[in-house]
Amino acid sequence: MANKRQFANHAVLFDGGRIVSSSLFGCARSPQSERGSTTITALIVVGVAAVLMTGLIWRQQMQIRTLENARERVQAQWLQRGAVDFARLVLVEDQRASQFDHLGEAWALPLADGRIADFLKNTDVPDEIATVTLQGQLVDAQSRFNVLNLWDSQFKTVQIAGVQQYARLLDALGMDRNLAQLTAQSALQADLPLFDLEGLLALPSYTPAILEQLRPFVILLPRATAINVNTAPVEVLMSAIPGLSRSSAANVVQLRASRPIKGLDELRTSLNQADGTLASAIDASLLDVKSQFWLARSEISLGRGIFISSTLIQRSPSPLPGGDFTQVIWSKTGRIAAE
Repeated sequence: MANKRQFANHAVLFDGGRIVSSSLFGCARSPQSERGSTTITALIVVGVAAVLMTGLIWRQQMQIRTLENARERVQAQWLQRGAVDFARLVLVEDQRASQFDHLGEAWALPLADGRIADFLKNTDVPDEIATVTLQGQLVDAQSRFNVLNLWDSQFKTVQIAGVQQYARLLDALGMDRNLAQLTAQSALQADLPLFDLEGLLALPSYTPAILEQLRPFVILLPRATAINVNTAPVEVLMSAIPGLSRSSAANVVQLRASRPIKGLDELRTSLNQADGTLASAIDASLLDVKSQFWLARSEISLGRGIFISSTLIQRSPSPLPGGDFTQVIWSKTGRIAAE
């Protein structure tokens, strides 16, 4: 019969001539426990590997997306340049064919959802380009009030005629007419010449909401300009002709739709039939029937983005410094996510 003795941390079992020792705090690991530990270790390794692979795939997808966005941006830039060149060609051809500008001419026709493949027939066009759509439009920049008319060419003094014209426009839009004088004076006092319409936000009383209300009717051009009576909306016509009522301005718009105004004398004759005092109020420095500045707008749907562009083009009857009859003054581009 085996004898058993208890020691501090061990139980010693005497069995005949043999001594068998067993620890009180541990025992030999069974094969089942070893397999369980191996399984847990394998699961941890698999989990870590999955996390690492997910990160690598995500980084790869981000790099691919970045490259695709860069490619789409370059493609859109070239398409936008092509659209601007086409707009310049249209303006040159229009100048050769007509001595006055009106909304019945080819340049005023908008291009809506035109597919690039339609412009490049009988040409091998890549699939990603063939499905691209383009919208575009030319807008007569002189159909709007030029904010630069508020000052002289050296930006030293206020132009009274320009301030009065701006005040009449504000009246027609239901806004505070005092904003005209405030704009002219505060810009001079702050020595803050404007380079774009967003510069108005640095002046007192202007807010983003006011600017958005004004944007369809005002513009900032490189130099003082007259209003084109053949393209200006009712409110801008009211600002250019003192005393012109909204109904009389609407009559002018209706008249020019069927018969464009070819000269200021013709405009005076038309106004004389309604009110003789209006004809005498016409200022030749504020009105014209021909324009030199145009806004070319384009919207290109390409891939996952919509690329928008706005370009100011100057046209001249004589060659400009670059040797052409048109030149780009500035161009602004942007991208918005497609739905």
